[in-house]
Amino acid sequence: MEFMQPTWQEVDAMCAELASMVREFRPDWIVGISRGGLVPARLLSDVLANHNVTTIRIEFYKTIGETSGFPNITQPLQVDVKGKKVLLVDDVADTGRSLAVAKEHVKRAGASEVKIAALHCKPGSIVVPDYCIGQTTAWIIYPWEVRETERERKKTGK
Repeated sequence: MEFMQPTWQEVDAMCAELASMVREFRPDWIVGISRGGLVPARLLSDVLANHNVTTIRIEFYKTIGETSGFPNITQPLQVDVKGKKVLLVDDVADTGRSLAVAKEHVKRAGASEVKIAALHCKPGSIVVPDYCIGQTTAWIIYPWEVRETERERKKTGK
């Protein structure tokens, strides 16, 4: 399995570039998909000067490259998005299954428009984000998950 590890500086630059792409959408709410989308959502919030940030949590990955059967929302949306424009943010569109579940969840909550932003996209994703910076097939180790990934690699030998 190929790995890539962007630096904090690279992530910050990617978020600034994403923000410039998202700016014309003018989201009412930025929703970070926990856990991978938390940091990018916060950085986008800062660049866009939009303090309306919230999260949903979806559990899907068991370990590196291994998913459970279906993405499960364990912490649903906690704000009223009815009639609002929502930007869903995640670190990577890998299989796209979590993004599909998140988008449907936000639409059911009444959002008028839902767009997706991700730092990286993978070619096999069933959901293509509206805004994405890089494409890769590698397993990405973001700065906020280095220790977790190290533990998982030791445990699984990947």
